[in-house]
Amino acid sequence: METRASLKRVPDLALFALVLGAAVWVSELASSKRELAATLELTGTLAERSSVRDRLVGTAVSLSLLGLEDPDPADAHLLWIVDLTRCRTCLSGGVAVWNALGDDSSLRRHVVVVDDGEVPEGPRRALRGTTFTTASRQAADAAFGSLLPNTKLLVDRTGVVVMADSRTAASDCGWNFEAQVGALRGTLAAGLIRSQHSNP
Repeated sequence: METRASLKRVPDLALFALVLGAAVWVSELASSKRELAATLELTGTLAERSSVRDRLVGTAVSLSLLGLEDPDPADAHLLWIVDLTRCRTCLSGGVAVWNALGDDSSLRRHVVVVDDGEVPEGPRRALRGTTFTTASRQAADAAFGSLLPNTKLLVDRTGVVVMADSRTAASDCGWNFEAQVGALRGTLAAGLIRSQHSNP
């Protein structure tokens, strides 16, 4: 009797083991799919950043399209081009190093808000010695082509882009663009370039 009951339970146990194995496999497959999607998204973001940077460096841009004619010709212009519709927090970080570049009297610093957005009062007060302007998306596209929401450019006095970085957000990439500009121009220590974090 006991043996017969045990034999009847074998198919139930086998079915349970099969269902359990399938559930584990589906769970692992879903986890792998999420990891792959995250990797593809990161790779796409990095490729887009590289594409924008490679397209911009060495090209001539017209600052006059953005109303940035300077009556005192500067050695260079540092532009922070932000689309606050796509990146609400883009103007919230990097203030200290940006302001430290104010010691470079031949570098003009500009924040350009794309899509006629309003510059929040906080960044206006925090970013000292900075010109703020707004530009339509059409004007920004005409001057620079398509950009990610958070873009920084170093433009020399002839209008040629010397350095560029374009990001999807205000995230820290492990290095600071403004610190790199300052180090290259001899106004900031090179040790400020690297930080502890690394995100796209």
